[in-house]
Amino acid sequence: MKRNSTRFIKMALFAAGLQGGALAQAQIITVPVSVTGFNQDVVANGSGTTLSSTTYDMDGSGGNGYCFMAPGFINPAGQAPITFFPASGVVASAVTSGLTFQLASYSANNSLRIPLTGSGVSGTGILTFATPRTAADVYVLWTSGGAASTVTPTITFTDGTTQVFASQTVFDWYNGTSPALMGFGRVSRNAASAIENLTTNPRLYQTRLVITSTNYAKPIQSVSFNKTSTAGVLNVMALSVTASPLAVRNGQAQVAMQAYPNPATEALTLQVDAAERQATAQLLDLTGRELQTAAVKNQQAVFSIGSLSAGVYMVRYRSESGTKTLKVVKE
Repeated sequence: MKRNSTRFIKMALFAAGLQGGALAQAQIITVPVSVTGFNQDVVANGSGTTLSSTTYDMDGSGGNGYCFMAPGFINPAGQAPITFFPASGVVASAVTSGLTFQLASYSANNSLRIPLTGSGVSGTGILTFATPRTAADVYVLWTSGGAASTVTPTITFTDGTTQVFASQTVFDWYNGTSPALMGFGRVSRNAASAIENLTTNPRLYQTRLVITSTNYAKPIQSVSFNKTSTAGVLNVMALSVTASPLAVRNGQAQVAMQAYPNPATEALTLQVDAAERQATAQLLDLTGRELQTAAVKNQQAVFSIGSLSAGVYMVRYRSESGTKTLKVVKE
Protein backbone atom coordinates (compact mmCIF):
# COMPACT_ATOMS: atom_id res chain seq x y z
CA MET A 1 0.00 0.00 0.00
CA LYS A 2 2.81 2.36 0.88
CA ARG A 3 4.60 1.53 -2.38
CA ASN A 4 1.47 2.24 -4.43
CA SER A 5 0.92 5.51 -2.55
CA THR A 6 4.49 6.61 -3.28
CA ARG A 7 4.04 5.78 -6.96
CA PHE A 8 0.79 7.78 -7.06
CA ILE A 9 2.47 10.80 -5.46
CA LYS A 10 5.36 10.66 -7.95
CA MET A 11 2.94 10.41 -10.88
CA ALA A 12 0.89 13.32 -9.53
CA LEU A 13 4.01 15.48 -9.12
CA PHE A 14 5.14 14.58 -12.64
CA ALA A 15 1.74 15.48 -14.08
CA ALA A 16 1.74 18.73 -12.13
CA GLY A 17 5.19 19.52 -13.52
CA LEU A 18 3.98 18.98 -17.06
CA GLN A 19 0.95 21.16 -16.44
CA GLY A 20 3.11 23.86 -14.87
CA GLY A 21 5.39 23.77 -17.90
CA ALA A 22 2.43 24.18 -20.23
CA LEU A 23 1.21 27.13 -18.21
CA ALA A 24 4.66 28.69 -18.22
CA GLN A 25 4.82 28.42 -22.01
CA ALA A 26 1.40 30.03 -22.33
CA GLN A 27 2.76 33.20 -20.63
CA ILE A 28 5.14 34.86 -23.07
CA ILE A 29 6.75 38.24 -23.42
CA THR A 30 6.52 39.79 -26.85
CA VAL A 31 7.74 43.00 -28.42
CA PRO A 32 5.53 44.81 -30.96
CA VAL A 33 7.57 45.57 -34.08
CA SER A 34 7.55 48.87 -35.94
CA VAL A 35 7.29 48.14 -39.66
CA THR A 36 6.90 49.91 -42.99
CA GLY A 37 4.82 48.67 -45.89
CA PHE A 38 1.22 49.28 -44.85
CA ASN A 39 -0.55 50.31 -48.06
CA GLN A 40 -4.11 51.28 -47.05
CA ASP A 41 -5.92 53.15 -44.27
CA VAL A 42 -8.92 51.00 -43.33
CA VAL A 43 -9.75 52.62 -39.96
CA ALA A 44 -12.28 55.47 -39.87
CA ASN A 45 -11.39 58.27 -37.47
CA GLY A 46 -12.26 61.90 -36.79
CA SER A 47 -15.51 63.50 -37.90
CA GLY A 48 -17.19 63.14 -41.28
CA THR A 49 -17.64 60.41 -43.83
CA THR A 50 -15.45 57.35 -43.92
CA LEU A 51 -14.49 58.41 -47.46
CA SER A 52 -12.52 61.32 -46.02
CA SER A 53 -10.59 59.41 -43.32
CA THR A 54 -9.83 56.10 -45.08
CA THR A 55 -8.21 55.17 -48.38
CA TYR A 56 -10.11 51.92 -49.01
CA ASP A 57 -12.50 49.47 -47.41
CA MET A 58 -11.36 46.42 -45.51
CA ASP A 59 -13.41 43.75 -47.23
CA GLY A 60 -14.65 44.80 -50.69
CA SER A 61 -13.34 44.94 -54.23
CA GLY A 62 -14.46 48.44 -55.13
CA GLY A 63 -13.76 50.48 -52.02
CA ASN A 64 -17.40 50.65 -50.94
CA GLY A 65 -17.45 47.88 -48.34
CA TYR A 66 -16.78 48.31 -44.61
CA CYS A 67 -14.02 49.72 -42.42
CA PHE A 68 -12.88 49.46 -38.82
CA MET A 69 -13.49 52.37 -36.41
CA ALA A 70 -11.25 54.34 -34.09
CA PRO A 71 -12.51 55.83 -30.81
CA GLY A 72 -13.75 59.37 -31.38
CA PHE A 73 -15.09 58.69 -34.87
CA ILE A 74 -18.31 60.60 -35.58
CA ASN A 75 -20.29 60.00 -38.77
CA PRO A 76 -22.17 62.69 -40.75
CA ALA A 77 -25.33 61.99 -38.72
CA GLY A 78 -23.47 62.87 -35.52
CA GLN A 79 -23.36 59.28 -34.30
CA ALA A 80 -20.35 57.85 -32.48
CA PRO A 81 -19.59 54.13 -32.19
CA ILE A 82 -20.03 52.18 -28.97
CA THR A 83 -17.60 49.44 -30.03
CA PHE A 84 -14.29 50.31 -31.69
CA PHE A 85 -10.54 49.60 -31.81
CA PRO A 86 -8.53 50.18 -28.59
CA ALA A 87 -7.74 53.85 -28.02
CA SER A 88 -4.04 53.09 -27.51
CA GLY A 89 -3.86 50.82 -30.53
CA VAL A 90 -2.53 48.05 -28.27
CA VAL A 91 -4.18 44.67 -28.84
CA ALA A 92 -3.78 42.21 -25.96
CA SER A 93 -4.34 38.73 -27.32
CA ALA A 94 -7.37 36.88 -25.98
CA VAL A 95 -5.65 33.62 -26.98
CA THR A 96 -2.09 33.90 -25.63
CA SER A 97 -1.30 35.55 -22.29
CA GLY A 98 1.48 38.11 -22.57
CA LEU A 99 1.13 38.56 -26.34
CA THR A 100 0.46 42.12 -27.46
CA PHE A 101 0.38 43.90 -30.80
CA GLN A 102 0.61 47.59 -31.63
CA LEU A 103 -1.72 48.76 -34.40
CA ALA A 104 -0.44 51.49 -36.70
CA SER A 105 -1.76 55.05 -36.49
CA TYR A 106 -5.48 55.32 -37.19
CA SER A 107 -4.83 58.44 -39.27
CA ALA A 108 -2.30 56.85 -41.64
CA ASN A 109 -1.96 53.63 -43.63
CA ASN A 110 -2.57 50.89 -41.07
CA SER A 111 -3.11 47.69 -43.06
CA LEU A 112 -1.13 45.66 -45.53
CA ARG A 113 -4.17 45.03 -47.70
CA ILE A 114 -3.86 42.31 -50.35
CA PRO A 115 -7.07 42.29 -52.42
CA LEU A 116 -9.01 39.69 -54.35
CA THR A 117 -6.49 38.13 -56.71
CA GLY A 118 -7.01 37.31 -60.32
CA SER A 119 -5.67 38.10 -63.76
CA GLY A 120 -3.27 41.03 -63.52
CA VAL A 121 -3.84 41.54 -59.76
CA SER A 122 -0.88 41.22 -57.43
CA GLY A 123 -1.30 38.91 -54.48
CA THR A 124 1.84 39.80 -52.57
CA GLY A 125 2.91 42.35 -49.96
CA ILE A 126 5.89 43.00 -47.69
CA LEU A 127 6.29 44.46 -44.21
CA THR A 128 9.84 45.61 -43.48
CA PHE A 129 11.22 45.91 -39.95
CA ALA A 130 12.14 49.50 -39.11
CA THR A 131 15.01 48.02 -37.08
CA PRO A 132 16.15 44.49 -38.05
CA ARG A 133 16.28 42.16 -35.06
CA THR A 134 16.60 38.51 -34.12
CA ALA A 135 13.62 36.54 -32.87
CA ALA A 136 12.42 33.09 -31.85
CA ASP A 137 8.89 33.65 -33.15
CA VAL A 138 7.05 36.17 -35.28
CA TYR A 139 3.37 36.62 -34.46
CA VAL A 140 1.11 38.03 -37.17
CA LEU A 141 -2.14 39.88 -36.42
CA TRP A 142 -4.41 39.68 -39.44
CA THR A 143 -7.89 38.99 -40.78
CA SER A 144 -9.67 38.47 -44.09
CA GLY A 145 -12.73 40.16 -45.57
CA GLY A 146 -15.38 38.62 -47.79
CA ALA A 147 -14.07 35.08 -47.28
CA ALA A 148 -11.10 33.29 -45.78
CA SER A 149 -7.70 33.83 -47.39
CA THR A 150 -4.81 31.44 -47.83
CA VAL A 151 -1.34 32.92 -47.71
CA THR A 152 2.28 31.78 -47.68
CA PRO A 153 4.53 33.90 -45.41
CA THR A 154 8.28 34.21 -45.98
CA ILE A 155 10.78 35.76 -43.58
CA THR A 156 13.85 37.39 -45.15
CA PHE A 157 16.95 37.91 -43.01
CA THR A 158 19.52 40.67 -43.39
CA ASP A 159 22.01 38.23 -44.95
CA GLY A 160 19.57 37.57 -47.79
CA THR A 161 18.52 34.08 -46.70
CA THR A 162 14.87 33.21 -46.21
CA GLN A 163 12.59 30.94 -44.23
CA VAL A 164 9.40 29.95 -46.05
CA PHE A 165 6.41 28.80 -44.01
CA ALA A 166 3.58 26.45 -44.86
CA SER A 167 0.41 27.94 -46.31
CA GLN A 168 -1.75 29.58 -43.64
CA THR A 169 -5.53 30.01 -43.55
CA VAL A 170 -6.70 33.41 -42.36
CA PHE A 171 -10.35 33.29 -41.29
CA ASP A 172 -13.01 35.70 -42.47
CA TRP A 173 -13.45 38.61 -40.07
CA TYR A 174 -16.87 37.21 -39.13
CA ASN A 175 -17.29 34.13 -36.94
CA GLY A 176 -13.79 32.63 -37.26
CA THR A 177 -12.46 30.54 -34.36
CA SER A 178 -10.00 31.63 -31.65
CA PRO A 179 -9.91 35.39 -32.36
CA ALA A 180 -7.20 37.48 -30.76
CA LEU A 181 -9.64 40.41 -30.62
CA MET A 182 -13.33 40.66 -31.47
CA GLY A 183 -16.41 42.83 -31.11
CA PHE A 184 -15.15 46.24 -32.27
CA GLY A 185 -17.85 47.02 -34.81
CA ARG A 186 -17.65 48.32 -38.37
CA VAL A 187 -18.79 51.23 -40.52
CA SER A 188 -19.82 51.44 -44.17
CA ARG A 189 -17.42 53.22 -46.50
CA ASN A 190 -19.82 55.59 -48.28
CA ALA A 191 -21.46 58.94 -47.76
CA ALA A 192 -23.87 57.58 -45.12
CA SER A 193 -21.06 55.97 -43.06
CA ALA A 194 -23.57 53.83 -41.17
CA ILE A 195 -22.20 52.44 -37.89
CA GLU A 196 -22.78 48.86 -36.78
CA ASN A 197 -22.08 48.37 -33.06
CA LEU A 198 -21.30 44.67 -32.80
CA THR A 199 -20.14 42.69 -29.77
CA THR A 200 -18.81 39.41 -31.19
CA ASN A 201 -17.73 40.54 -34.67
CA PRO A 202 -15.63 41.58 -36.55
CA ARG A 203 -12.54 39.61 -35.51
CA LEU A 204 -8.76 39.73 -35.75
CA TYR A 205 -6.69 36.55 -35.60
CA GLN A 206 -3.12 35.67 -34.72
CA THR A 207 -0.66 33.24 -36.28
CA ARG A 208 2.70 32.14 -34.87
CA LEU A 209 5.63 31.75 -37.26
CA VAL A 210 8.35 29.72 -35.51
CA ILE A 211 11.93 30.59 -36.45
CA THR A 212 14.23 27.59 -36.88
CA SER A 213 17.16 27.37 -34.48
CA THR A 214 19.64 27.80 -37.34
CA ASN A 215 18.14 31.27 -37.92
CA TYR A 216 18.11 32.48 -34.30
CA ALA A 217 21.19 34.64 -34.76
CA LYS A 218 20.01 36.24 -38.02
CA PRO A 219 18.31 39.65 -37.79
CA ILE A 220 14.97 39.72 -39.58
CA GLN A 221 14.73 42.24 -42.42
CA SER A 222 11.14 41.69 -43.57
CA VAL A 223 8.14 39.39 -43.76
CA SER A 224 6.41 38.90 -47.09
CA PHE A 225 2.94 37.51 -47.69
CA ASN A 226 1.98 35.67 -50.88
CA LYS A 227 -1.80 35.40 -51.04
CA THR A 228 -2.59 32.26 -53.02
CA SER A 229 -6.40 32.25 -52.81
CA THR A 230 -8.53 34.15 -55.29
CA ALA A 231 -11.17 34.69 -52.59
CA GLY A 232 -10.82 36.89 -49.54
CA VAL A 233 -9.22 40.27 -48.89
CA LEU A 234 -6.20 39.83 -46.62
CA ASN A 235 -5.43 42.56 -44.07
CA VAL A 236 -2.18 42.25 -42.09
CA MET A 237 -2.48 44.67 -39.16
CA ALA A 238 0.62 44.18 -36.96
CA LEU A 239 3.64 42.04 -36.12
CA SER A 240 5.17 41.09 -32.76
CA VAL A 241 8.18 38.95 -31.89
CA THR A 242 9.56 36.94 -29.01
CA ALA A 243 13.25 37.20 -28.18
CA SER A 244 15.69 34.78 -29.75
CA PRO A 245 17.19 32.37 -27.17
CA LEU A 246 20.59 33.64 -28.28
CA ALA A 247 19.57 37.21 -27.43
CA VAL A 248 18.46 36.17 -23.94
CA ARG A 249 21.62 34.17 -23.33
CA ASN A 250 24.00 36.89 -24.53
CA GLY A 251 22.45 39.63 -22.38
CA GLN A 252 22.25 43.35 -23.03
CA ALA A 253 24.43 43.29 -26.13
CA GLN A 254 21.55 41.55 -27.90
CA VAL A 255 18.67 43.32 -26.12
CA ALA A 256 16.25 44.92 -28.55
CA MET A 257 13.95 47.73 -27.60
CA GLN A 258 10.97 49.28 -29.29
CA ALA A 259 9.06 52.51 -28.67
CA TYR A 260 5.41 52.52 -29.66
CA PRO A 261 3.35 54.04 -31.04
CA ASN A 262 5.99 55.95 -32.97
CA PRO A 263 5.02 58.64 -33.90
CA ALA A 264 3.01 59.18 -30.70
CA THR A 265 0.66 61.90 -29.47
CA GLU A 266 -0.21 61.32 -25.81
CA ALA A 267 1.62 58.30 -24.39
CA LEU A 268 4.82 56.57 -25.48
CA THR A 269 5.74 53.06 -24.33
CA LEU A 270 9.27 51.68 -24.30
CA GLN A 271 9.41 47.88 -24.51
CA VAL A 272 12.60 45.84 -24.06
CA ASP A 273 12.94 42.12 -24.66
CA ALA A 274 15.07 41.22 -21.61
CA ALA A 275 14.41 41.57 -17.89
CA GLU A 276 17.25 43.37 -16.10
CA ARG A 277 17.60 44.72 -12.59
CA GLN A 278 18.17 48.40 -11.87
CA ALA A 279 17.01 49.49 -15.31
CA THR A 280 15.76 53.02 -15.95
CA ALA A 281 14.38 54.86 -18.95
CA GLN A 282 14.73 58.56 -19.78
CA LEU A 283 13.07 60.83 -22.29
CA LEU A 284 15.50 63.41 -23.69
CA ASP A 285 15.38 66.28 -26.15
CA LEU A 286 17.92 66.39 -28.99
CA THR A 287 20.35 68.40 -26.85
CA GLY A 288 20.46 65.54 -24.34
CA ARG A 289 18.42 67.40 -21.72
CA GLU A 290 16.40 65.01 -19.54
CA LEU A 291 12.66 65.65 -19.73
CA GLN A 292 11.23 62.63 -17.94
CA THR A 293 12.40 59.52 -16.11
CA ALA A 294 10.20 56.43 -15.97
CA ALA A 295 10.53 53.18 -14.04
CA VAL A 296 10.96 50.03 -16.09
CA LYS A 297 8.35 47.53 -14.89
CA ASN A 298 7.59 44.22 -16.60
CA GLN A 299 10.04 45.26 -19.34
CA GLN A 300 8.07 48.44 -20.09
CA ALA A 301 8.34 52.15 -19.32
CA VAL A 302 5.61 54.67 -20.18
CA PHE A 303 6.09 58.38 -20.82
CA SER A 304 3.31 61.00 -20.91
CA ILE A 305 4.11 63.29 -23.83
CA GLY A 306 0.84 65.11 -24.48
CA SER A 307 2.26 68.45 -23.30
CA LEU A 308 5.43 68.26 -25.38
CA SER A 309 5.88 70.16 -28.63
CA ALA A 310 5.81 68.17 -31.86
CA GLY A 311 9.25 67.04 -32.92
CA VAL A 312 11.98 64.44 -32.50
CA TYR A 313 13.08 63.20 -29.08
CA MET A 314 15.25 60.41 -27.69
CA VAL A 315 14.56 57.56 -25.28
CA ARG A 316 17.55 56.23 -23.34
CA TYR A 317 17.53 52.84 -21.62
CA ARG A 318 20.11 52.33 -18.86
CA SER A 319 20.87 49.04 -17.11
CA GLU A 320 23.70 47.27 -15.33
CA SER A 321 25.12 46.08 -18.64
CA GLY A 322 24.99 49.26 -20.70
CA THR A 323 23.00 52.04 -22.36
CA LYS A 324 20.92 52.10 -25.52
CA THR A 325 19.17 55.04 -27.18
CA LEU A 326 16.58 55.39 -29.92
CA LYS A 327 14.78 58.29 -31.58
CA VAL A 328 11.04 58.87 -31.25
CA VAL A 329 8.62 61.35 -32.81
CA LYS A 330 5.93 63.41 -31.08
CA GLU A 331 3.09 64.39 -33.42
